[in-house]
Amino acid sequence: MNELAEIKKILADFVSGTASNDTSNVNLPPSGKEYLTVEEAAALIGSKRSYIYKLTHEKRISFTKPGGNRVLIKRSDLLDWIEANRIKSQKDVQNDVEQFMKNSRRPGRNAPKR
Repeated sequence: MNELAEIKKILADFVSGTASNDTSNVNLPPSGKEYLTVEEAAALIGSKRSYIYKLTHEKRISFTKPGGNRVLIKRSDLLDWIEANRIKSQKDVQNDVEQFMKNSRRPGRNAPKR
């Protein structure tokens, strides 16, 4: 299973409250906490701290450094980043194509003949 799929599964399990035994020993941050430390962010998405630091270094996720040292990541920014990396299913792609075709029809073109 690739890394993104693992992250999605862990996140889905966490949100639904059915976390498997694999993640039960990880200290997940409280769900009401708005800003996460690097350690908490890594636990939330099931990755290592070094991966979170890499994401911040490459500016792929937003973060803040109050006082200049400690990296804090907004929970919603982390979840948005996960969703932005979502791979669409064939059904989603087909729906997008149908919506595009419906919106791109110009008057007079492809109109039913009388």
